Amino acid sequence: MSVLETRKRQLDLARLHEECEFNYQRLHRVVPEALALGARFDLHYRDQPDSGIRLEVIEVTKYTSTVLIVADRAGPHWLPKIEIKVRVYRDAKMAEVVEWCSDRTIPWALSENKGMQSRDEKLQWNMFLSELLVFGLRSGLVGADA
Repeated sequence: MSVLETRKRQLDLARLHEECEFNYQRLHRVVPEALALGARFDLHYRDQPDSGIRLEVIEVTKYTSTVLIVADRAGPHWLPKIEIKVRVYRDAKMAEVVEWCSDRTIPWALSENKGMQSRDEKLQWNMFLSELLVFGLRSGLVGADA
């Protein structure tokens, strides 16, 4: 991989924005009422109502909302609970991952690999959110307000 390809992989802003726009559309399909503080939506398997994905609006400002997504018992028993905070920019129609696992804020650009972070970690977590939402939309998860 050349230096130019490495740099492009690290700072591909257009790809990140595109992923954030797609995540906004997917999230809007799952939680159309992302404006109401405290709005909560659970997605669970038809045959396993105690497992799945919980989405909750935890903050609302004039132009943004913050949604907490918790995937608890959504996969194999050895998979730890996944918590992702997503900032929804209603005016720009974008949704991006801003925090994961309760204590890891994701910086835009990493100058060095602290804590075993990848230089394109923000893009990777937004792609993970994309996969999580697509999984929820495609695999028979049903919604139930909690």
